[in-house]
Order: sequence, then C-alpha cells, then structure tokens
Amino acid sequence: MNDSVTRRWPALLTLAAMLLLAGASFWILQMMQQSGDRGKQGLAVHEPDYVIENFRYFSAGKDGKIRIKIEGDTLSHFADTEESIMQQPRLTSYSPKRQPLTVRSTSAHINRDHSELQLRDNVVLRRPQTRGDEELIVNSDYMLVLTDKDIVKTDRPVRARLGQSTLNGIGMVADNAQHTLSLNSRVHATYIQPSRAKP
Repeated sequence: MNDSVTRRWPALLTLAAMLLLAGASFWILQMMQQSGDRGKQGLAVHEPDYVIENFRYFSAGKDGKIRIKIEGDTLSHFADTEESIMQQPRLTSYSPKRQPLTVRSTSAHINRDHSELQLRDNVVLRRPQTRGDEELIVNSDYMLVLTDKDIVKTDRPVRARLGQSTLNGIGMVADNAQHTLSLNSRVHATYIQPSRAKP
C-alpha cells in the first residue's frame, strides 16, 4: 500500500462516519414524524369514551320541579365533540296545566349543553287526551326539540291526527308552553267533528 492511500484513510473514515451519522439522523427524524402522525390520527378518531345503557336524564325548572325527562336504551358520549348519540330515545315534557307531551324516535343526537335534541326515524309526538282536548299524534322522520324553549319543530313532511281529524303538511312548530301547533306549508286537512257525549 503506497503512502498516498495511507494518508487518505483518516479522511475516508471521517467521511464514512459523517455519512453514517447523517443517515441515522434522517432515520430517527422519519420515525419521529411517523409516530407523531399516528398520534394525531388516534386523536382524530371519533369513538365514544363511554356508553350508558337504559339511561334516564332529568332537567328541573327554577321551581325545582321536573320539566323534561329524557330516557332511552343506550347513550354514547363522544369526548372530541362533547355530543351524544341515543338509541330509542323518549322525551317527556311536563306542563303544570296539561298532560305531559312525549316524543320518541329510533335514534337521536343531543348537543353538548342538552339544548337541542335531533330525533330521527319514526318520530312520534303525542299529547294524550285531556278534558276539552282530543289526543294529538304527529308523525315525521325528523324533529328538533329545543329543550330551553319547550318547542318541537321540523322542516320535513308531517302527519298530525287530532281525534279523528287529520292534518298533512310540510314543516311544523309545536309550542308546548303556549299549547299551539302549526303547519308551515302544503297543508291538507280532513276535519271530523268530535263526538259529544250525551249529558
């Protein structure tokens, strides 16, 4: 081996060490980035952090009396949005002057502060018969319950039955506090006078 080659060995070893160090640094950086990406993907997964079966939730008014009861088969809470999905939900709205108004459906979505309840599929609103009022039943595939305002509304087709009379239309607003129900458009009604019991 001649002297020129011998003199180059230290430089070649130094170059090789630098290349090896650069390669190792690049590999470590890639692994850290991939680990960070996996962490971000894990945080983005929309999965429930807890599930409650046969749940029941009560909301009281300023007088301490129960105003709204929400119950159902299952409630799944999602931590990333602080919202909940319910299966077979049943909502009961209590009024001091009339029988409770009930709304049920196949599923529902409730927002983080429980002020909006979106009921979907086979939605049925029912107000039982009371003295002077016939039974009211309203069917639709979607209803929005504004729990703070005691209002149930929808922009979808609805079918309402009051006693033997029927109402069909698009869109509805039911105000339980004011005891009113109105259909928005394309209203078709069939009225049958209530039978009067003989004194």
